[in-house]
Amino acid sequence: MNGRDTVVVAGGGFTGIEAATEMPARLRTILGKDAQPRVIIVDRNGAIAPDMGAGPRPVIEEAMRKLGVETRLGTGVAALDKSGVTLTSGERIEAETVVWAAGMRAAPLTAQIPAERDNLGRLLVDRDLRVASVPGVFATGDAARAACDDLGNYALMSCQHATRMGAFAGNNAAAELLGVPTKPYHQEAYATCLDLGEAGAIFTRGWERKLDLVGAEAKSTKQQINTVWIYPPRAERAAALASADPEHVSEL
Repeated sequence: MNGRDTVVVAGGGFTGIEAATEMPARLRTILGKDAQPRVIIVDRNGAIAPDMGAGPRPVIEEAMRKLGVETRLGTGVAALDKSGVTLTSGERIEAETVVWAAGMRAAPLTAQIPAERDNLGRLLVDRDLRVASVPGVFATGDAARAACDDLGNYALMSCQHATRMGAFAGNNAAAELLGVPTKPYHQEAYATCLDLGEAGAIFTRGWERKLDLVGAEAKSTKQQINTVWIYPPRAERAAALASADPEHVSEL
C-alpha cells in the first residue's frame, strides 16, 4: 500500500477520532470504490479517546475496527517529511496526508492581557467571566478558564460552552457599563456527541459521560448540532435578543 492511500491522524481525542472515522468513506469516493485506504491514529496515551472514560470507549473501538482504522498508542510523531512520518517508537509510516489533531491552545490574543493563564493559555476568570487582575476586561469561550458549577467542573474549548459563555460575558460587560447587577455564569448540564463516520455516532450525558444514544439516532443528533444548533439566530430583532439572554441560552 502506497503513501497516497494512507492518512495519519496525530491525536486520538474527539477531533482525531472524528477525522479518522470519516476518512475511509471519503477516500473511497476519491480513489474509487475498490480502493483500500489506510487510516492510522497516533496518540501518546495508552488508550483511544482518553477523556471519554471506560463507558463509551468500547463503542468507539468497535466502530474503528468496523471501519478499519488502525491505532498506534503510547507513541507520538517524532518527525514529518514529504513522504510520511516517523514515530517516537521508531516505526516509519509512508503517508502523503497527515492530519494534526493533537490538542488546542487559546488564541495568541490572550497573551496581550497581563493576567494569569492556565497551561492552555486561557485567562483565569471569576464567575462573572471577569479577568480579576485587569479592570474592565472579560474573557469568554476558548480564551477563558471558567468554572461551570460548584463541583470543580470547568468549561471546555467547545461550542457547547462558548455559546452560553458568550451570552453571559456580553451581558456582564454591558451590565458593568450601565451599573446594573451582573449574572454569574453557570452551566451544570454537559453532553458530548462524537461522530464516527459510517459507523454512526455516540451521545453521552453528564461529566461522567454516561452513554445515552448510539448509531443512527446519535448521528441524527450530531447532524442537528452541526447544521442548526451552533449557528447564529435568525436576522430578526426578537431572535437575536433571545439568543443574547444568558438565562435563555441552552446549556447543551
